[in-house]
Amino acid sequence: MKAYIKSFFSLRKVKYPLVSIFSFWTRNCEFQKSSEIRSFAVLNNSRIGAYTRINSNCKLVLTVVGNFSAIGKGSILGFGRHPLNYVSTHSIFYKKNRMRNDWITPIEFKTNLPIKIGNDVWIGRDAKIMDGVTVGDGSVIATGSIVTKDVPPYAIVGGVPAKVIKYRFDEETIEKLLKLKWWDFSEEKILQNKNFFNEKDITAEKISEYFNI
Repeated sequence: MKAYIKSFFSLRKVKYPLVSIFSFWTRNCEFQKSSEIRSFAVLNNSRIGAYTRINSNCKLVLTVVGNFSAIGKGSILGFGRHPLNYVSTHSIFYKKNRMRNDWITPIEFKTNLPIKIGNDVWIGRDAKIMDGVTVGDGSVIATGSIVTKDVPPYAIVGGVPAKVIKYRFDEETIEKLLKLKWWDFSEEKILQNKNFFNEKDITAEKISEYFNI
């Protein structure tokens, strides 16, 4: 709690104009000057990429988010886990707590597993991503979905639990986009190729018209 309170008065909120004064994070968090962190977003041990937006009331734990991604309002990434192969799942038997500690026997168990969100990912409002999940580049998570498994690049997933509904592009186009990695372009290169980002119904052929791949 002290770490979150300290972040409330962080000078980053002066130097980084896209970070809300009402956002909170722990010391081990990283983000760019072009990252947008909106009000009441809470980040714990997480890293946010360039031009990525974390909307209001989001919670991220042990999460790395790539460039040009958007996390919808109220989404939660990382819930923490409990062991399932012991007599009880209760943390009172293995972790320091506020109830009592004389029953504790430490065990080898990670409460949180790292989450990786790729580049150009759109996560809809109130989505939930479980611990240890990887969400591929260019994918879309529908509003209210609960993601329990890895999401392939450029897949559109939805539901509880989330399943692949379709892919944004055909296989050849996806392959070229993953090879292109436009999200790693310099700002100058994006400006030079801004017409590419206005192309409608992108195809492998259109990508080849702009880039030699």
